[in-house]
This record gives sequence, C-alpha cells and structure tokens, in this order.
Amino acid sequence: MIYSYLAVDRIPRELSEGVVYHNKDFELGAMLCACGCGHRVELLVPDSHQITSADGLATIRPSVAVCDAACKSHYIITAGRVQWLAAFSPAHAKAVMQEQIARHASRDSHPQQSWVDRFRTVLVRAFNQVKAFFRL
Repeated sequence: MIYSYLAVDRIPRELSEGVVYHNKDFELGAMLCACGCGHRVELLVPDSHQITSADGLATIRPSVAVCDAACKSHYIITAGRVQWLAAFSPAHAKAVMQEQIARHASRDSHPQQSWVDRFRTVLVRAFNQVKAFFRL
C-alpha cells in the first residue's frame, strides 16, 4: 500500500485506507493501520511524530508502533511506502506507552481548566472589579 498525504482542517471521523491525514494547526495526524486491521492510528505532531509530504506522498518519523491494538504492528512510512519493523514485545510496548504518558503528564503540570471554570473565574474577576470601582 502507498500512503498519500492529505492536509486537513479537521481529522475526519471516517478514515480512508492509504491516507495520512495531517492537521498542522492542531498538530495532529491520523491514519488506518498499515496492516489492514482497520485500527485508527492517531499521531501527536510534533510531540511524538513528524509528518511530511513530498510529491503528495507521506513520510512519518519516528516509527509507528501500534501498541494499543491486537495487531501490534510496527513500521515506518517513507515517501508513501511502508517498511515493516519487528513488533514490540508486550513489555517494550508497555514501557513505551508509560513513557509517553509520563512525558505528557509532566507537560501538563498545570491542567487546563474546563470552560465552565474559566468562565466562572472571568465572572468573579469582573464582579470584583465592579465592586472595587463602586467602593471608591
């Protein structure tokens, strides 16, 4: 299978085989697993992967390790072509997943507030400013 590159504003819900979807604004990529199992592979760009295009063909670096599906596929894509690599052992797959989770958790040391909490904070701040204004 040859993988084409498609820049998109939004990653579609339904993915087509042989297409690497890339949203540069949100730094996301998605594709169906190269083994044909139908598993949706989602990539964080540039956090864990780089997706590039030359002549409409996708290149993904580093390798794609599908640790969260039964197929346990492992491959790289260069100029649209899949090069198969040895599958990760269950222990290696678990270690890779734990490392990624730890890396993301460390970057999220200040968790994002929900929109309700942010809205409440804005309202309280505005109320306090109005209250302070009328006390003068």
